[in-house]
Amino acid sequence: MEPRNILLKYLVDEYFGGDLDRASDTTGYSSNQLNDWINGNKQPQKQTVEYFMHKLFVPEFKVIVEYGEFDHTQDVRPQLRTLFKNHERGMGIYAFYDAFANLIYIGKATNLLEECYSAIRRDVPVKFPAGIKKTPEKRYEVVRYISAYDVGESNWVDYPKHVESLILRISKPVLNKQIGFLEKAFIPPSES
Repeated sequence: MEPRNILLKYLVDEYFGGDLDRASDTTGYSSNQLNDWINGNKQPQKQTVEYFMHKLFVPEFKVIVEYGEFDHTQDVRPQLRTLFKNHERGMGIYAFYDAFANLIYIGKATNLLEECYSAIRRDVPVKFPAGIKKTPEKRYEVVRYISAYDVGESNWVDYPKHVESLILRISKPVLNKQIGFLEKAFIPPSES
């Protein structure tokens, strides 16, 4: 068997438990194509192997909800459940926007529903001019839209944290107190 066939077989076995249907769903190649490659019936091209590895190891952004409307007069948790659909317990990045769709807060979550719920119920840490009589006390009073994204993950670095930190540094949302941190370049583990 050729080295590319051996590599694809290793990847399918190691990352999909040998399940060709799961590997097919992730990569877009048919189960028959994968079967021919890992059994040595056909030789995969170099680009095929590179694409297969890309699908395995490069985090992808997926939209969970974008500018989902939020009604501050309604119960918070049921609205978040509806907005996050089947991703309530997933990890990701979420964003709060005001009535003008200005980004006012961004957060990273390992459990979108619970952490977003906690964040939206926090106090508004902004000083308003003295002449304004009725100032909002809680974040949910100013939030009108919510977005959430699955930004992928990595075994080697907290990828969602890096995405959050980068967005914070660029946009500086008014309700975020910290701008996060970015780690220096990754140094691979040694074999010794």
